[in-house]
Amino acid sequence: MELDLLLDEQEYLAKQVVIPEGFQNFSPLDILFGIDIQYVEEHAFCAVSVHHFNGHHIQTFLVKTQTGMPYVSGFFCFREGPPVLRTIRKILNTQNVIPKLIIIDGHGIAHPRKLGVASWVGVKTNIPSMGIAKRPLLQYNGEPGLQRGSILPICFNKEIVGSMLRTQTNTKPVFVSPGYKISIEQANKIALDISPSFRLANPIRLADQAARTFAKGGKIPEVIVL
Repeated sequence: MELDLLLDEQEYLAKQVVIPEGFQNFSPLDILFGIDIQYVEEHAFCAVSVHHFNGHHIQTFLVKTQTGMPYVSGFFCFREGPPVLRTIRKILNTQNVIPKLIIIDGHGIAHPRKLGVASWVGVKTNIPSMGIAKRPLLQYNGEPGLQRGSILPICFNKEIVGSMLRTQTNTKPVFVSPGYKISIEQANKIALDISPSFRLANPIRLADQAARTFAKGGKIPEVIVL
């Protein structure tokens, strides 16, 4: 697909992104998905770690599928989004598991065109979504404090689009941004709540471990391969 067509599509989808103010009412037993992908050539190993909002890990699923397209900087949602969407739909169609929130190892609106993969997936599924990334896409100035819970807002075109969040004292921060139908403030709180002991949020960390293991040809007995 030509880049100008991708750009048009990205701008079109970005206009459908809804970022509310305030907090939604999620219950402790509501379900969230933590998603990560590892690639081997054109194969995508997509892992979904299913948790309750109270932190309880329910199950991890893995789907081996094809990538969306070759990697192009700034258009990552079109590479990672389609395999994530196929995986989510497979879980919805075969398992009695419906998430109230999708959390992706990546970005939401903290993106040069305000459509990272978390926003792309949120628009496509109409499920609230957010991104938690290890590295930023946008420039920022300063650092959050060194204590757990310290936050530095990230701005783009004079608008706050995400945060650097210190999930553990004296560790590197992560980069949190809302994807769809969730506020920046609530995304920050959830990211901190689901990162009680490690820098990476538990749902993302477990999905990352599963995806990496299967991409290398290994197996994790507790992971269900769909």
